Amino acid sequence: MKSKVIKITSVMLAIACFALPSAASASTLSSGQVQAIIGLLEAFNVDQSTVALVTQALGVSQTPVSGSRAGVSDPPAPSQPPPAPHVAPIGSAYPSSNIGFDLSYNALSYPAGHFSFGIVGISGGKAFVHNDRLVSEYSWAHVGAIAPTVYMNLNAPYGSAVAGNIDTPKSCPTPGASGTEPTACGGYNYGFNAAKDAYAYAKDHAVTSALWWIDIEEANSWSPNTAVNDATIQGAIDYLNTQGVRAGIYSVARMWNDIAGSNFVPTQTINGQAVSVPAWMPIGISNLVSAINACATDTSFITGGPIWLVQYVANSTAVDQNVSC
Repeated sequence: MKSKVIKITSVMLAIACFALPSAASASTLSSGQVQAIIGLLEAFNVDQSTVALVTQALGVSQTPVSGSRAGVSDPPAPSQPPPAPHVAPIGSAYPSSNIGFDLSYNALSYPAGHFSFGIVGISGGKAFVHNDRLVSEYSWAHVGAIAPTVYMNLNAPYGSAVAGNIDTPKSCPTPGASGTEPTACGGYNYGFNAAKDAYAYAKDHAVTSALWWIDIEEANSWSPNTAVNDATIQGAIDYLNTQGVRAGIYSVARMWNDIAGSNFVPTQTINGQAVSVPAWMPIGISNLVSAINACATDTSFITGGPIWLVQYVANSTAVDQNVSC
């Protein structure tokens, strides 16, 4: 039986081949384009024998640079420093350079075949709402080579879910006039209890994971006061930490900055030790090469935090795909 783990070496080689022009037009590739492809392979530590094969396949078809003459050698290209090697994040829950999928509460189909990891949503799109398909999606995720991981949706306190969820665990000052926005203290309690609710729902359905992602998106309701939003996010992280679960954040820089503010750095402690909050970044409709490039070159929206996953989709109807950094 073939391994379920899809190695990036073979994937990258296939992409390098299919991304190139046809053999009839391969001679139009410039040396810079060739080097860009080779550099991408080397950046992800593809073995040198594979790099040599790709180099040979690309290099032999190159035509002389315009203006060169038969029998006259082109001047040697200036030496370039080797590309910096890709460094996998320390402590990631996902083996570096592997492919996986994630499913939300409204997923229409489950990807077939082998994959490395699966991520499923506990929530039904917002806090205190549950995913009715959790059991079947979690069962599907076990097809992956590593244990499934999960995510929950979060938002600031609003609507009917506020009642009974902003009073504990912290003792907060009594809000002012009726209809006043919850304070940061109330936001903390709301986030804490939202994670508690999601965790209980997962536990009731025998769903376990040592890593929970928290989905932070503008599609949900957030306070115009970033202090309330920050406290809500931190409250959710803190509850998960009480269960020995590490938390990560799914978002993009623009949304994160609008919701939480660019200076907010959430914290967490697992078993008495402070650890970073990893990021899971979506890049929209794209391809694997772009996702790999984001892994290697992009900076997390959380200052100082590692990027563990980059999400992409091949087209508007595709299931979300992910590459581990």
